[in-house]
Amino acid sequence: MAQYKKRVEWNVRLQRCNVGTHKGEWQPWVVLRGTATLDDLARRVQAYGAGGMFNAEQVALVGRLLMKAATDMLTEGFAVDTPLGRLTPVVRGMWDFHRIDPQARAQNRADVSFSTGPMLAEALDNPLFRETDRIVQGPMVYDVFDLGSGTHGERLTPGGHVFLRGRHLLMNGDLPQRGVELLDADTERVAHRFSADEVAGYMNSRTRIALVLPATLPAGRYRLAVTTQCTTGPRPLTYANRTVDAKVLQAG
Repeated sequence: MAQYKKRVEWNVRLQRCNVGTHKGEWQPWVVLRGTATLDDLARRVQAYGAGGMFNAEQVALVGRLLMKAATDMLTEGFAVDTPLGRLTPVVRGMWDFHRIDPQARAQNRADVSFSTGPMLAEALDNPLFRETDRIVQGPMVYDVFDLGSGTHGERLTPGGHVFLRGRHLLMNGDLPQRGVELLDADTERVAHRFSADEVAGYMNSRTRIALVLPATLPAGRYRLAVTTQCTTGPRPLTYANRTVDAKVLQAG
């Protein structure tokens, strides 16, 4: 296979680490341009000019069949090698010999580990990172956990619960700008707004927000925006800070 020529060029946003041995140091987070689906990959293959032999729909169909075959073999206990890397079945959790007890069995779960393969390793070699706007104060979202799908920073389940983890998320103060907004990822128009009272009335602290998404949330790509008066001190700021999280979340 020919050498991979395209260089990694990613925008990164910096935020201070608040825990562990690296507390106080700057941690880079990739500013995602979006999330590619299997259909997006198929269209990219077609754009490569892979012939007129196959159209995007046919490529996507073959891709889905390959994903199903890989899933079947993983569930049967095979490791799966791909040009991107190796998928290996693993068991998480420590073993309890009282297997008749449901709580003992619940300590273990099936999972898959991933190790980077030669093709992806070559593509990621010698990266170029560009720093974007650095937020020095105000709210910051480190993680978005969607309970319905069990994913972090990926999906939104209409009508489900979403948990935000970060800093300066407490809805103290009294300014009307405070709250959480779901923004259309492409236009940044507000698709839904949670007022400060809605946020504070459920589960809210300096480091956590819990939300119940509207059941009528349309399918689409969203970003989260958080506005607070929170700071490290006990008194709220006299003004509000707003941040738009870089992660793109897929609903529907």
